[in-house]
Amino acid sequence: MLMEKFQYGLFIRTKPYFASSIESGFKELIETKHLYQSLRIETPDRSIVQQEMKKYISGAAEGNPELAETIEFIHSSLSNMEWVINDPHGMKSLNQGGAPSQLIYVSTQFTPPTVKLFCGICNRTEAFNFHGGHDLLNDSREPNKIMEPVSEQIFFLAYQCQSCKSTPEIFMIRRNNLKLIQSGRTPIEEIELPSYLPKKQKKYISDATIAFNSGQSLAGNFLLRVFIEQYIRSLSSTPDSQNIDALFLEYSKGLPDDFKQRFPSLQSVYDKLSEDLHLATASEKIFLQSRSNIEKHFKAKEVFEL
Repeated sequence: MLMEKFQYGLFIRTKPYFASSIESGFKELIETKHLYQSLRIETPDRSIVQQEMKKYISGAAEGNPELAETIEFIHSSLSNMEWVINDPHGMKSLNQGGAPSQLIYVSTQFTPPTVKLFCGICNRTEAFNFHGGHDLLNDSREPNKIMEPVSEQIFFLAYQCQSCKSTPEIFMIRRNNLKLIQSGRTPIEEIELPSYLPKKQKKYISDATIAFNSGQSLAGNFLLRVFIEQYIRSLSSTPDSQNIDALFLEYSKGLPDDFKQRFPSLQSVYDKLSEDLHLATASEKIFLQSRSNIEKHFKAKEVFEL
């Protein structure tokens, strides 16, 4: 019983570090990950647990096997607890009648952090405040199951743009143990793109990026190719022509020789994308190289005032 109380006391001291890791994980996931992408929440480093242990008891010996076992015990407990969204009443107390060898299944409270997202209303990146949230699976759990592990949750989080205060955007994030998965968003995200990309066709690059970030590289490569083709057609005197080589030749004639020697060719990017599509390779490398070369091409055009 004494050992169990010690473990629980140390666990309470360690939880704030874990809550901070959860909040950082949500921020990274919402800001940088896209549909079906994921990341792993890191539990507090064992040195932190040991540091808190030394504060909690005097003379904690580093080589003590019982203390080393306790450190591992705390880590196991952290990964099997319920995560409660900013609910002061969500804390559960340890069942003192449990066996010392049982994991400590209590909840930890966290506040989803402010994030920076592209706002379609403001047409720029803005800070979004957490507006409210709920764990969908919470209602299906049996009450008072203090010693039961919670390793799977589905969070619905609402975020509102601080600038325009428009209707909040909703995220669905699935937790599987220490793994967070971006499982949905409404409305669909918009990608902030460089201003030098042509306005009429830049949506194809935005859609391509969303597809790529959702694990659909082949679709992303197709949309990049659509962007290039639609752009050169928009500048052609025969936009309905089915001769793609003639369209590229016409486009190339309008570029200075110095430009063509120094910067990526849209035709070479188009050809690499076409090869990937015909072979159904779905190359992530080709997507990243192609998007980078497209941006270099149009940034150079802006410099050359073309």
